[in-house]
This record gives sequence, C-alpha cells and structure tokens, in this order.
Amino acid sequence: MIRPLFIIGNKRSGTSHLVRLLNLHPHVFVSHESDIAWILYQFHRNRPFRAHAWDSEKGMRFTLESAGHLLQRNRAPSENFMAVQRHLMEKGTPWLGPLKKPDLLWIGDKKPFQHTDPRILSFILNQLPDAHFLHIVRHPFDVVASSDRFNRTRDGDFWLEFSPREKMERWAFHEKRVQTLRQTLKDRVHSLRYEDLCRRTRHELSAVFKFLGVAPIPQALEEASRQTIPAVHPTRVIQCSAEAARIARLHGYDVRRPTNRLRALGKSIGWRVVQRFER
Repeated sequence: MIRPLFIIGNKRSGTSHLVRLLNLHPHVFVSHESDIAWILYQFHRNRPFRAHAWDSEKGMRFTLESAGHLLQRNRAPSENFMAVQRHLMEKGTPWLGPLKKPDLLWIGDKKPFQHTDPRILSFILNQLPDAHFLHIVRHPFDVVASSDRFNRTRDGDFWLEFSPREKMERWAFHEKRVQTLRQTLKDRVHSLRYEDLCRRTRHELSAVFKFLGVAPIPQALEEASRQTIPAVHPTRVIQCSAEAARIARLHGYDVRRPTNRLRALGKSIGWRVVQRFER
C-alpha cells in the first residue's frame, strides 16, 4: 500500500534539498511543490483555483497544466491524489526529472506552509488518514538571510516587503503550527535540523528512512552524502519576540549570536571534514 508523505515547516530551510535526497530512494517520491493538497481542497469543494494566501501560484499552475485533466469528480480525493502525483513522478517537472519507481511505498509533496494550514491539514487527515509528515527546521537567522538572497533573484517571491523582524515572527508562526501537529500526531511526524542533515547526512537520512519503514539503501546514502555540500553564510542578530526566541531554543538555536564571516568559514570547513569521515 502506498502512503502519503508531506513536508512541513518553513521555506528556505533545506526542504528542496531534502526532496532531492528522499527521491534517491526507490520506495519514495516527493514532488517539488505540486500544491496537490491545496488543489484537491479547492477541487472537491467546487471552488475556483486560486493561489494559496501564503504562496505564489507557480507550482499549482504547473500541476494543473500538466495533470489537471486527471482530476475527476467521481473519484475520492485519495484517488485523485495518487493519479496526479504518479503522473508528475513519471512525466517529470521543471524541478524534478521523470522517475520510474515500480515498488513505490510513499508518495507526497513539499509545501511546508500549506500542509499546516488548519483547513488543508484537516482535509489531509480526513481524506488521507494514514498521511505522515517530515519536518525540517533551520536556524531562523539563516532562513531570513536565505530569503533575502532568494528575493534578489528573478524568481524571488518569498516574504517580500517583510522586515527581518517580521520574517522572524513568520518563521515562529509556522514552527508553532508544526509543534501543534507533533503533539497531536506524535508517531507520524519526524523532525530534523537542516544543520544536522548537512553535518551528518548518512545518519540523519537513515533516521528518516527508519521513520518511513524503508531500508536505508547504501547507494542512496552515499549519493546523498556526495550531493550535500554544506555552505554557511554570515548572519546578523535579528530582534525578535520572546516567543520566537523560545521556539528557536527548542531546536537548539541561539538567537543572541550572529554568524560572522570567520565563523561561517570555520563552520563550512568543519562540516565538510565531518562529511568526509562519514563517507
């Protein structure tokens, strides 16, 4: 039986890299922001397709153009989910090439904001009751810095017009939603830190595969370690609320200390050394 898998947390937290590593396993496929849960939520309520309030419409529009013809009113949402996601896996997308996985056990999507929206989450749990969730978290200073770099690119569309402090609070807002889900579904949510995935790729990815109940394929772990090239950028201290600081501490992050260029270089070199020994 194929079960649904959803990535949750914050953007700019290593979610795209986690998707690439997960897809190295022959039993797992996760799409890169197909917006399938949001699409199905609208479709099965006979609502016009619109971008989610927290996201752009890029992923949703591509999915509808590529696989919208597979959506059928007389199908259960779970059947439409499988049909669309399988199509995206086999045909490929601009973000992921086509994949053939005859022994698939897990299939899902990366849409970290949407999957903890109470409306969509309730829909997922009602229509896909055996869904599991992967949560990846990153230091909020790095998330803010990454969003700034991303928004300087042609495709930048993430937290536009937000101040650094506002971004910190949005980071905390989404992490609080994950906390609530973890308390409700303790055995169906697995969390990992992006920094640990970079530092100990084999160990962290093996733990993910154990959570999913699939064997940690040595070739997949080796390739994952090869593809993971840790990079640390300088950050600055960002003033935040006591609640945001509390949530950061829960994940072992210090919001009182920035990463300057020297520390960033030292961390990056240190992580690369650890990666070599891990291999």
